[in-house]
Amino acid sequence: MTEERRRGREGGREGGREGGRGRERGAEEEILGYLKALVKVPTFVPPGENYGEIVDWLVPIFEGFGFECERVEMPEAVFKERQKTAELSGARVNLLATKDFGVAETVVIYTHLDVVPAGEGWSTPPFPAEPVVKDGRVYGRGVADSKGAVAALLTALNKMKERGLESRYNIRVALTTDEELGLYSGLCYFADEGLLQGDFLLCMDGDNEGVCVATDGVLNWELKVCGQSCHSSVPFLGVNAVEAAGLVIGELASLKKKVESRESRAACSPRMSELTGRRHTTAVFNVTMVSGGVKENIIPASCTLRGDRRYIPEERVEVVVQEFEEAVENIRRRHGLELELRCEPGFPPMFTDPDEDWVKRVQAAASNSFGVQKEIIGVQGGLDVGYAVQKTGQPVCAFGVGSSVESNAHGADENVRLQDLENYVRFLVRLLGSTSTK
Repeated sequence: MTEERRRGREGGREGGREGGRGRERGAEEEILGYLKALVKVPTFVPPGENYGEIVDWLVPIFEGFGFECERVEMPEAVFKERQKTAELSGARVNLLATKDFGVAETVVIYTHLDVVPAGEGWSTPPFPAEPVVKDGRVYGRGVADSKGAVAALLTALNKMKERGLESRYNIRVALTTDEELGLYSGLCYFADEGLLQGDFLLCMDGDNEGVCVATDGVLNWELKVCGQSCHSSVPFLGVNAVEAAGLVIGELASLKKKVESRESRAACSPRMSELTGRRHTTAVFNVTMVSGGVKENIIPASCTLRGDRRYIPEERVEVVVQEFEEAVENIRRRHGLELELRCEPGFPPMFTDPDEDWVKRVQAAASNSFGVQKEIIGVQGGLDVGYAVQKTGQPVCAFGVGSSVESNAHGADENVRLQDLENYVRFLVRLLGSTSTK
């Protein structure tokens, strides 16, 4: 343990010793108590300024359950090199909580503590001082993505303590930051530092519609279309970059069609299949931003297109970039345009063999606890856990608390069903709990 991390751990102990005392109360009341404390801390990124506050609150709770805790701060040099921008400020503080139960296998349990900004359109407070509960749902930024899972984990550990249940696994809990930011999160730093040792990994990020074993990788891109400015009354003396960009978008449609014809062997969730008719996850190509021009009477000298490319686990990022570069080069040659392409890979894809024993264990516990069969699925989104397991080689499942259709994560009035939170507590107790000590 570095001296810096040791000091952080000692500092976290000073935050009080609430929680983890085996209080007898209903699961709903207990979950809401934890969720209240978690959600009211505005850990939205950018800027990500309150990570230390939420970690300092969590440390004594985990210590009350017998865990050794480390308050792990990403070094400033790593932060500057891998992700720092003008939008970000504050220490990048993460939590590692470990407990050795003296058994043969170790599970790493992970999710993230950061959330996206609140945005507009809320009918309830996004960071409420008291939980907002309506019609069996609790509302607030992060209740589904992903603080509800943290509250459920704390409740599950307390239920195991009350019932005298030992764990069938040694447990390493990684609660990290900057997942919503992309590129290099706290979990990526944990993986690079060798802090994720274990036989299996359970990712609590995502939804509960199936046990996810596959995600797409993410490639962000920027394409600058260069023109020549002049007075708008004589456009024939210049080159209108905005109009040229429209031509480029049209030309990229053939690449989009080619890319999106590719299917992964990973199945979609039944709900996604029902809504879209798709049976498998696919590759995706998007143009999502257009920026150009300075004034109505000036022919624009440049226009910038931005978007993302989601690539399935069966694709390699090097081939994805090469295909895009070749498409842009063909457009350049056909139309005589000056084009500048920049590609920035994000989180890589994730894939675990559905026949892995760990997948079957998670599926059985999830199906039993929710009372319905939870299928083994893939999702179109990307997760930072893809980066982590590329380093560790661990089999990983992602199974969370919310619904991709109903919870509106990242949107206004983010919510999660109380019943789903309680079912998730049952899932964790069933997955982790072993024999009683009482």
